[in-house]
Amino acid sequence: MKKILFLLIIGVFSCARETGSVNVTLNGSYAHVVAVENYLYAINSSELITFDISSPDDPIEIDRKNLDINVENIFLSNGILFVGSQQKLFIYKIQSDGIPVLKSDNDYFVTDGITACDPVIARGDYAYVTLSSRGSERINCIRRGTLFNELRIYNISDIENPELLSRLNLNFPKGLAIDNNYLFVCEAIDGFKVIDIEDPNSPIVLASIGKFNTYDVIAKNGLLMVVCPTEIRQYDYSDINNISYLSSIKL
Repeated sequence: MKKILFLLIIGVFSCARETGSVNVTLNGSYAHVVAVENYLYAINSSELITFDISSPDDPIEIDRKNLDINVENIFLSNGILFVGSQQKLFIYKIQSDGIPVLKSDNDYFVTDGITACDPVIARGDYAYVTLSSRGSERINCIRRGTLFNELRIYNISDIENPELLSRLNLNFPKGLAIDNNYLFVCEAIDGFKVIDIEDPNSPIVLASIGKFNTYDVIAKNGLLMVVCPTEIRQYDYSDINNISYLSSIKL
């Protein structure tokens, strides 16, 4: 129960922190706020805002950048900020003064006017993006009737020139989490999938778990928290070939 409550708190606040060169991020993939030492980075629907929080009782806004309409999440990895909108993946490098500098913005679609819901996470040389034509009551994910429901994997070893490595069709993919060589991807109405990403050029679906509504997931040391509209489900994935349901908490 303590593990459940601990991760529940983290998921609800959706906040990540990175100290020095050690990344201690643990948050859902729909985070809107991340912290790095004395700086806090927050997004709204169209902006990336930087605060100096060296005095926690008196945060000071020090930078504000216009991005795009329908910005959806921010993810922190090794001093790099990844910001997902419904049309682009933005990559910012945090400078010594705390100000993020744009290194690249990458269009998802060639045809203008097409959008899709888009969380992004990253680890090492790779970024993982889900694009979904299914949103919520508050989010219009798609225009012009074109359906995009897929996982995309990018090589980000050169953050100024990310390279799309692979695409995998899924069923309305939403939030995602990574642990070792495994990616856990929520599907809006079909539970979640477990994907082997050892070879980023050829991701392989290992399992499809459940038939329930879900939108985000947190993975840590064999414990998986799956966020649903009315509950949080806990799974044990210490044996990746035998994932077992443990319990749930009503929201």
